[in-house]
Amino acid sequence: MELALLKWIQSFSSPFWDGMFQLITMLGEQWAVILVLAVSYWAFDKKTGEDLAFTLLVSGLSNNILKGFFRFERPIGIDGIRTLRAHTATGYSFPSGHSQNAATLYFFPARRGGGWRWAAAAVVSLLVGLSRLYLGVHYPKDVATGLALGIAAVFVCPILWNRFDHRKMLAIMTGVSFLLTIALGQQDLYKAFGLLVGFWAGIEFERRFVSFSNQVSTGKKILRVLLGLFLLGGAQFLLGLLFPPLFWWDAARYALLVFAALGLYPMIFRKVGF
Repeated sequence: MELALLKWIQSFSSPFWDGMFQLITMLGEQWAVILVLAVSYWAFDKKTGEDLAFTLLVSGLSNNILKGFFRFERPIGIDGIRTLRAHTATGYSFPSGHSQNAATLYFFPARRGGGWRWAAAAVVSLLVGLSRLYLGVHYPKDVATGLALGIAAVFVCPILWNRFDHRKMLAIMTGVSFLLTIALGQQDLYKAFGLLVGFWAGIEFERRFVSFSNQVSTGKKILRVLLGLFLLGGAQFLLGLLFPPLFWWDAARYALLVFAALGLYPMIFRKVGF
């Protein structure tokens, strides 16, 4: 049934739709998450940025834990299914990480702002999910579950972040995630664990030693985002050269990147006056 649906969707394939859906699927990828978080945390509102980062973090952790538990294979390589942008299809298939990322990222502002944002979030999230089917890297159940989990994270995670002690909650999450990472042994889960450690360290560092403010001019906000993205991209490239793409090295690399984004870089732009 699912394969028949995939084949039917791919029956509409053409060079135009190939290009279009490869662009659409990027709305659920790392670059989109980094861009929205950078603007939110560095320029818009630090508290909102923390809420969003925590929500995306929990959503990503849950996605990779479920992938490690279920270990469902992707439709890649199945007769009659063609696959595009296969390098974005890491790990197991269920649930869809792109779909879950998109639902989390775009329903978050909808929940806070309401109105037309609900329709926009639904359209973008569904298109990202459809792109994963068209590109032949997921089954329908993967996409549907990813969308549902992403929306659930948007409603649950901000409540957890704002009602419970951050240190205790992050300590429990880190301990449980450490054990699950070892038990499940999935490379993407090591990355997610690194993100969690970096988030905790970065938040603690910023609160204790930096305490930056978003109350600056628009020009300075733009400089924060542009320079921050440049430095973060440079750091990612350098760490990619220094750290091999293996398990705990991946965890360390992602932890350092998030710590730099949340703690070190805000200290730099506060010291230089923007």
